[in-house]
Parts: sequence; structure tokens; C-alpha cells
Amino acid sequence: MLAALATSLVAVEAPAQTFPQKPVRIISPFEPGGSNDGVIRPISPRIGELLGQPVLVENRPGAGGVIGSDVVARAAPDGYTLLVGTTSTHAINPNLRKLPYDAERDFAPVGLIGISPYVMLVNPSLPAKTVKEMIALARRKPGAIEYGSGGIGTPGHLAGAVFARMTGTELTHIPYKSGASSITDAVGGRIAMVFTTMLVADPLIQTGKVRALGVTTLKRLPRFPNLPTVDEAGLPGYEFTLWLGLLAPARTPDPVVGRLADALAGALRDKSAQGILAAQSVEVQFEPPREFGDRIRREIASYGKLIRETGLKVD
Repeated sequence: MLAALATSLVAVEAPAQTFPQKPVRIISPFEPGGSNDGVIRPISPRIGELLGQPVLVENRPGAGGVIGSDVVARAAPDGYTLLVGTTSTHAINPNLRKLPYDAERDFAPVGLIGISPYVMLVNPSLPAKTVKEMIALARRKPGAIEYGSGGIGTPGHLAGAVFARMTGTELTHIPYKSGASSITDAVGGRIAMVFTTMLVADPLIQTGKVRALGVTTLKRLPRFPNLPTVDEAGLPGYEFTLWLGLLAPARTPDPVVGRLADALAGALRDKSAQGILAAQSVEVQFEPPREFGDRIRREIASYGKLIRETGLKVD
């Protein structure tokens, strides 16, 4: 019996001692150039250094993050295929869509990376220079204000739906195949407004291609101290943020998850990586597997309540 127990303990420890023996793949379930890419690509080389193997980032966009997430849910539970999960993939989608996987049971949380704000952008030709003026305009013209997002049920869609509910206004949502397409049409004046991450918004604000009315955090951003929050600019209590983190397939051995979590935490302590993420207004906020899993469960419940209140549905 003692021999069998010793053999069992060696088998449990072995994955952590030998992992990894080949490159690790991280799936980004959205289009290149978006928030996922902007966060994971700067830190993936450092994760690879700490693991001792290359870390490759692969974009698998489609269906609001479902396609890429499903790739990871079905992957071998060996730690070599990971997912950049977000509020969208693991809190919003489970409450809106019939998924080919279970957002809780089919994934093993590795760690939270950080929190990213959204920002409310309008085309400069729109006669609204503040959040209060935007609310007044929407009330005068019910349904006339069109806002775009990367598709039904994406964070950009939900951010606008919550804004409309809280202001008692009627906005018309225009779903696009990608968030980039909605931004292009907002810049071109074909739609009036978008809610997007600061990573995407930053260069557009700097060049004057859009007008930023407010950020969706409750505190102003260090990089944009003169840009008010939506909360203080006319809609008290409004808050909408995006979290990003790493997940592995369910049943990935705990020692392997722990090894990945340690590498992620180490990469997030790197001053260069912190600077790159700070430039995107991403607040680095590592959470280990258990805490990150608790966050996912809490947010599935809270977004479920929010979605029921807004009456949001996927057609």
C-alpha cells in the first residue's frame, strides 16, 4: 500500500516537474488588434521565459468569443492550450447564448490579468459634448441615436443597453461582425456612438477622430485626467469594466495550473509589461486560480441579473 501511495504522489508531482516540454498556445477569441491582443501579446514573451518554452498567441475570432473559447474547452487538459477569457466570454455569454461548453465546468481558471475600462465615444459631428447633453439628445429623439458594437451580447452592446436603461432613453443598437467595424463607422459618422476599450479608443481620441464623453470606471484614468467618468458627468452609479484572465481546459492537473499561474504572476510583475498595460489604461490585478474562479462565478450571477433587467436577448 505504501508503495502504491508513493507511486501516486510521484504521478501527481510529475506534471509540474516536467511541464512544459513544448510551446504553449494561448487562444485569443477575438479579432487581432483588440483588447485581448493588446493585453496578452506584451506579456506572453515573459510568460514563455518563465516557463522555459515559447508562448504563441493565436487569434480564433467569431460568435462573440464562442469559437475560440470552444477550441480551448475541447483541448487536451495538459496546459498547452490556454484561453484569454474575458467578461464577455465567461460572464455575459453564459447568460445570453446556448454555448457548446459550460463556462464554469469546462475551464480551469489560471489567473486574472487585469481590469480595463470602457469609454463612451461619439462622432464629433454629433451635437453632444457631454454625457448630460447626450442624455438630453437621446430623450428628445427616441430611437434616433444609433450605437454600434462587435455583435449582440458583446460588452459594447451591454454597456449601451445599461446606459439606455439607467437614463430611461431608447437607443438603437447596430451589431457588427467585429468591434473594429463598429469603430470605423463611428469615425465615419454612419453611427453616432460606441462603447469600446481605452486600448482601441486612445489613438482615436488623440487624433480627434472621435469625441470621448466619459470613461466607465468610477475613477478618472491617470492617462486622461481631464476626461470625466460617466458617473460624475451625468449618470451617477454607471460603471462598466472588462476583466481579462487566463484559463485552461477543465481537468488540467493542479500542479500544471499552478505552474502557469506562477508564470503569469511573474510576467505581470515585470515593469516593462506593467508600463505597456498602463499605457492602455489596463489596471494589472493578478488573482490566483481559486480567487479568479470565485470572480467568474460571482459575475455570471451578477450579469445574469443585469441582463434580465435590461431584457437583452440574442436574436
